[in-house]
Amino acid sequence: MNMQKFFQHKILNTLFVFFFLSSFSSIYAGEVFELEGDPGENDIRLLSALNRLTYDRVLSNQNTKGFAFRYTSKWYSPLQLDVFVLGLAKREKMSLIRIESSKKGSERVFRNFIQEELTKKELTGGLTNYTDVSEAAKFEPYRKSYFWSESLAIVQPAASVFYNSYKSPVYGGSDRLKSMFGYIGLDLLLAGIGYYYATTTMEKNSALETYFFKPTPSGNVLDSPGAPVFIGLLILPRLYRMIGGWQDTYTHNRIMEISVSKSF
Repeated sequence: MNMQKFFQHKILNTLFVFFFLSSFSSIYAGEVFELEGDPGENDIRLLSALNRLTYDRVLSNQNTKGFAFRYTSKWYSPLQLDVFVLGLAKREKMSLIRIESSKKGSERVFRNFIQEELTKKELTGGLTNYTDVSEAAKFEPYRKSYFWSESLAIVQPAASVFYNSYKSPVYGGSDRLKSMFGYIGLDLLLAGIGYYYATTTMEKNSALETYFFKPTPSGNVLDSPGAPVFIGLLILPRLYRMIGGWQDTYTHNRIMEISVSKSF
């Protein structure tokens, strides 16, 4: 029983570290631009622009975290946004808009979309900001496949990250490497913990029983009483990535739709 509690404690700690590291990069991320007008003057316009981007999946959040206004995407929205508005004390009739999302690349594209919507000025950004996007991808928008994203997530979560990040403006900077190595490391760690736990639950025959040719356990981890724990630990990162892959695919395809109708 003590051994089982020990492994449960280790598993919970591992999952906590994984989810913490997955969100850590977005804590200090964000794209910022200035907008003419006080925060109150831009409230309706900004909320309207955000809902055009997300198909009415953004609402005002009363937990502003010290900002004048805050807008967040609804919990079921595959396109994740967190927008903060702050008035500039030293500059009258000016607001500071901060856009945060799960990936650096999507933050930049969303900033350009919102800024253009609110200022109606020609901007350079979006797809043309990324050196890792080919010329063909810049001028010929294409869609990602949910089938491939989810299928690869089941086989190996890191492969799904590579598929979604390849020639996609959603991923920027080191997003791809951090996500891929994060999933590989977590997969190996959970597999090791599950395998070790499963082996400790295997039945062992004594030398005397072996001498009398009594049937012995196969030695296969999947036949042990701890096999469900081993399999369950392997499934966890795949389920998590399937959700992430769905969000990445949706965000990429939405950006492709924007690039067709908007001049970045």
